[in-house]
Amino acid sequence: MKLSVSNIAWLNIEDNIVYDLMIKYGFAGLEIAPTRLIEKKPYEHKEIARRIADSLKQKYGFVISSLQSILFGRNERLFGSDMERKDLMKYLKKAVDFADTVGCGNMVFGSPKNRIIERESDYCIAVAFFREIGEYALQHGTVVSIEANPMIYGTNFINRTDEAFKLVQDVNIEGFRINMDFGTIVENGEDIEKVSTMLDWINHIHISEPYLLRIQRRHEHRVLSKILKQRGFDKFVSIEMKRNEHNNIESLEETLRYIADVFRGK
Repeated sequence: MKLSVSNIAWLNIEDNIVYDLMIKYGFAGLEIAPTRLIEKKPYEHKEIARRIADSLKQKYGFVISSLQSILFGRNERLFGSDMERKDLMKYLKKAVDFADTVGCGNMVFGSPKNRIIERESDYCIAVAFFREIGEYALQHGTVVSIEANPMIYGTNFINRTDEAFKLVQDVNIEGFRINMDFGTIVENGEDIEKVSTMLDWINHIHISEPYLLRIQRRHEHRVLSKILKQRGFDKFVSIEMKRNEHNNIESLEETLRYIADVFRGK
């Protein structure tokens, strides 16, 4: 497997310090929030993004492993009006084009507030929507991956990992897969062993905590690592935690070291 870390864990001015630490601990991927890379209207500046991605590859050997926060600042609802859905699809296709430009093979669809469902019968809307964006993603060399978000994030649609599994199976297209979120598993008290039954449908993994707090040392991390190694999982395992007063460069380095040991060590 390959290791990655999301750039929401540090400040822009700390980029070079963290990049050196990533090399030190064998991290090959940088997960990005597009507005962290390009502050305003990132999808309108693909050539700038391409140059940044090329520079990261040439200088550090990094690839853009994943995009997250892909709907940052958008209020359109998946289960809202037809016009909202059309606008949401249009924007997501721009995000796919952006991912294609920077050579990124995964896009996390979290966005809990954009996916609140009012009627169970609207489930078919989601299947059709994600099939369309999944087909578009497949044509552009990337994958849209649904992330189960527990109820603490204010959504009622796809709260558990097994619900994400069912949705991906119902959509049934290679351009739509699961973004497995460890923080969701922790918050819901899910059985980590069940990941082995879903692994063929998982495109990206977040090692996180509820509310994106600092990563805790957990026995379940080693259980997951064993499963991934046994199954020959060859995609990215990515650290996801927020930068705050408790998460500084020293704590981030400790997390990088710990995750490298768990998922790349013997």
